[in-house]
Amino acid sequence: MRRWLRALALALALALAAIGCSGDGDDAAAGRAAENEGSGASGRPAENELGHQAFQPSTRLVVPSAAGMPLDRAARVLAGLSEGPLGTRLFVDERPGEDGQRAWRDVAGEEPDGHQLAYVTEEILVSARPGSGEVGHEDFEMAAQTDVGFAVLVAKGDPEVETLQWEDFEGFGDFVEAAEEDPGFVEVADPGAGTVYRAGTLALEEEAEIDLSPKSPANKAPTEAVYDAEVETALVPLDAVVLSDVLAGELKALAVFSDGRCKELPGVPTAKELGYDVVVPVFGGIAAPDGTPQRVVNEIGRAFVASSSSRTFERALAGSAREPMPRSTEKFSGYVEERVRRSSESESADAR
Repeated sequence: MRRWLRALALALALALAAIGCSGDGDDAAAGRAAENEGSGASGRPAENELGHQAFQPSTRLVVPSAAGMPLDRAARVLAGLSEGPLGTRLFVDERPGEDGQRAWRDVAGEEPDGHQLAYVTEEILVSARPGSGEVGHEDFEMAAQTDVGFAVLVAKGDPEVETLQWEDFEGFGDFVEAAEEDPGFVEVADPGAGTVYRAGTLALEEEAEIDLSPKSPANKAPTEAVYDAEVETALVPLDAVVLSDVLAGELKALAVFSDGRCKELPGVPTAKELGYDVVVPVFGGIAAPDGTPQRVVNEIGRAFVASSSSRTFERALAGSAREPMPRSTEKFSGYVEERVRRSSESESADAR
């Protein structure tokens, strides 16, 4: 009898153990299924409540700047402010050099799933040349504009070297007068053909009815060519270096090519104020690789528009000659397309 009872107890224990093991397995399977639904199969991102993607493990924002420079600082603040809305860790990766190409190639070649973002500037407006390995605006989905900068026409502040070519411009009027007196004589250095700065010079020629000589110095910055007395002027972005040289009197700012004056240079008029309707777009924004789902691009855009609208971001740009300019995905995309069209028209008119 005892032997029979022991056998019965053992059988019941085994049965209960089997049931318990079966329940644990089902719960684990359900947990794994829920986890897969939450994180995506094969490490792919999945939707969160924002409609964007919860990235595994983080998202990279690649900036065409060295560490500690104004663009890098701006990108770091934007990344920190955007982590919460996007529900992901954002880290900034610096890729300076090659007029932004090094950074943008790095992102354009990635999977269009939102894992990789690029901080783009006006240099992205240049279309990639076939076979060059370059990337352009067509390789990205524009998510949001975050800030705006200024293009400035500069001459040497206090010329010490007199050459046959040198003109001492006291103001923008002297620049236009010299170009009228000697058509094609006044040279304007810029970062390169096809850039918005070259398009700005060509637009100024048409607007002011003068003949300038655009030039892209080899192996040196446009402002270096001004210092070396190789050219009279340069049309360049007002970055931290150019701003400091203007404030120190080493360079003289003749005009700002924007819709409004720069806060750091309140005494320098815009070309519009001087009667010439010429604006050179200088901007910063966030883009994702071409082919990124539109809902993902839109969610990224909303997050960065909110971040760039904050007082924190405005304070981060202080002293950099840049200002917040939040634009939504739709508006930023339209803005880029319009600027590309205008640049193409300027180049076509010059070719004729």
